Amino acid sequence: MEVNSTFAPFPQVPYGVKRSGAFREAKRAARKAAERSRRAAEEKGMLLDPKKQLRMELKRNSGIGWHRSLQIIKHLEMHERGKGPPIDQAMRERITQIARVVRMGK
Repeated sequence: MEVNSTFAPFPQVPYGVKRSGAFREAKRAARKAAERSRRAAEEKGMLLDPKKQLRMELKRNSGIGWHRSLQIIKHLEMHERGKGPPIDQAMRERITQIARVVRMGK
C-alpha cells in the first residue's frame, strides 16, 4: 500500500499528557507564536494572497467582520480559496457598492 501524502503524521500523544497543564500551555504558546509571525509577515506586506489581503483590509478599514467580508467576496464572484482579482479604482468602487448591500444584510 503506497501513501502519497506530503504531510508528516501528527505524533500520537498519550491522553494523560494531552490533559497536562504543561502540554496545553505549550500548544497555546505555539498557536500564539504562529499568529504573531503571521501578523509580522502581514505588516511587512508579505501576505499570502490578494483575497486574504482584501478581507483583512475590509475588516480593518470599514469595520466589516470576517464573515461579512466573505459575503463580499462571494458577491465579487471570487472563489473562496482562490487568488483574487487585481485591485484597481474600478474594483474599489465595486467593492464599496457591494459592501453597502452586504451591510444591509443581503
